[in-house]
Amino acid sequence: MSFDPSHVDLLLQYVLLLAGAKDKQTDRQLGPIHLIKYVYLADLVYARRNQGKIFTNAPWQFGKYGPWSQEVHERIEPALTEIGAAKKTIPGKTEDKDDSMRWSLREDRLLQEREWKLPTDITLYMKRFVDRFGQDMSSLLDHVYGTKPMLSAAPNEPLDFSLEAEEAPSAEPEARPLLMDKLSEKKKKKLKERMQALQEQQKIRKPKPLRFVPLAKNPRVDKTYEEGIAWLDVLAGQPLTPGEKAAEFSDEVWQSSTRKGGNVS
Repeated sequence: MSFDPSHVDLLLQYVLLLAGAKDKQTDRQLGPIHLIKYVYLADLVYARRNQGKIFTNAPWQFGKYGPWSQEVHERIEPALTEIGAAKKTIPGKTEDKDDSMRWSLREDRLLQEREWKLPTDITLYMKRFVDRFGQDMSSLLDHVYGTKPMLSAAPNEPLDFSLEAEEAPSAEPEARPLLMDKLSEKKKKKLKERMQALQEQQKIRKPKPLRFVPLAKNPRVDKTYEEGIAWLDVLAGQPLTPGEKAAEFSDEVWQSSTRKGGNVS
């Protein structure tokens, strides 16, 4: 399926209206980066219940500030202008125009109207996301960077939402006949009597007290101790000189297995 701008517009409007319902005036203002990440999260939760298919069909990639879609970015202005949202520019805050712009709108009727048009899978989670992150850019970015599509991609690579698809429940195994059913009544009776006797013995038996290893209040500091510390210092190598340092990483780090174990919300 091709990119659907009407779905993107609907999500952008809904997210801004959700923020507009907050009590504090400052919490109602969202920038383009906030809006794009919330649309990404909407596609993410939709993909879980729809075999990896996303609601907007936008081409997402690992790009600017995490998940990015130029197509979604281009819909912000027309989508929010359509519902009469207020646009505010913060002069001198940053060279990034996206980060210095804020949109806001409080309109309960429009909020309810947009909510009715969206799938429940999306609205249920988006309320939680907007309430949890609001305009807190750091926590929002931290969350999206930890999602499966982001952890499985390198910069400029497309994001794979099929990683979010929930596995179909496996068929329940056939019930196996209980061993008790194969025993005669006489053997069943004896087995029950033995189990009762064991239970009674367990009640009578006193639990053994726990024994803890005593802590050394005054560890011994002698020649052996000092030689051991000196040996560890040698293994650590020469101490770094004070100042700024630069670390270089191979591009292969993006596909490292250590990145695949992030959180999913």
